[in-house]
Amino acid sequence: MRERLRIGSRMSWVVAWLLVVVALAVSLAWPSPLTFCIAMVLLAPIVGLAAWRAEQKGYSDPYADTGDGFPWGPPSS
Repeated sequence: MRERLRIGSRMSWVVAWLLVVVALAVSLAWPSPLTFCIAMVLLAPIVGLAAWRAEQKGYSDPYADTGDGFPWGPPSS
């Protein structure tokens, strides 16, 4: 169970992308300055995971590859 909850696991990517969907829904459902700030906070985990993965894998150009293993996607296995 501990392996599933670590940073960079498939579960952390699923939760981060779900937060992206929630952020989009919140900002579209109730447009206001407060919900914009809430949406930006909800986007932080996906940006943090992508930065963490890029640092771990040593990506020099984030646009070089778009397959599995790209910093914005979940791990391939």
